[in-house]
Amino acid sequence: MDQQSQDIETAAQHQWDIEPAMQQMTDSMQQSFRTLADRVVQFQESNATLAQNFFQTFVEQLQNQGQGTQQATQDLRQAFERLTEESVNAYNDFLNSSLAFYQEALSSSTQAFQQGILSSSAQAFQQGRQSVEQTEQGLVFLEAARRIAKEHADALEELAKR
Repeated sequence: MDQQSQDIETAAQHQWDIEPAMQQMTDSMQQSFRTLADRVVQFQESNATLAQNFFQTFVEQLQNQGQGTQQATQDLRQAFERLTEESVNAYNDFLNSSLAFYQEALSSSTQAFQQGILSSSAQAFQQGRQSVEQTEQGLVFLEAARRIAKEHADALEELAKR
């Protein structure tokens, strides 16, 4: 055999040795790419789950805050209603006491007049004048109480808007 034939035979022998190695390398690369593709899919699924959980938690927190705000608004409204009711009751009590005072003064004046006693009439007149002065003071107090109640109502309405 000559040298050229021997070289061809050696080359053919090496080709038979290289083909299994190439096949093994190709299989190994395919397996690596499959593993990489599987991990990329797992990573994407993990990211999707993370994003979904994040937004779900965010929405739940917003709902909880909305419920808390709604409860606070309801509490303020109830407090405002109680304050208004108490203010109206206090105002009614004041008016009733003033009315009772005037009725008593009128009754005393009427009795004194009916008895025909001049000094009693003068005294009844003096009591009536004192009643008028006290009424004027009461009206000043009543106006201040009304103004304070309005300020409280305005402040509570402003709080309820927040």
